[in-house]
Amino acid sequence: MIKALLIVASLNGGGDYRVEMPTMESCLDMRSSITKQDSTLKTLCIPKEDDSDKFKAFLSMFTEMVREMKEMESDDKLGSVNNEQTNRQCTGSSADC
Repeated sequence: MIKALLIVASLNGGGDYRVEMPTMESCLDMRSSITKQDSTLKTLCIPKEDDSDKFKAFLSMFTEMVREMKEMESDDKLGSVNNEQTNRQCTGSSADC
């Protein structure tokens, strides 16, 4: 769900008024209500991305990177164990090696 920011500006130089709305639909409804009350006011609805969605996406990417790093670390450990076994010195007779 996309949130919206409702901006109401007065042409008289009275500044602007901003309200975060839960949905774009509610913003557009409020905008038409304001325009009906005073046609000299300018209103604008701007889509606003939810910050929690950004945080969830970031956390998901971070978790995936940690998982990949752990896999790489375990692969490196496994590779070093295999290298130690294949590179060991033969201490017995040449027939045993």
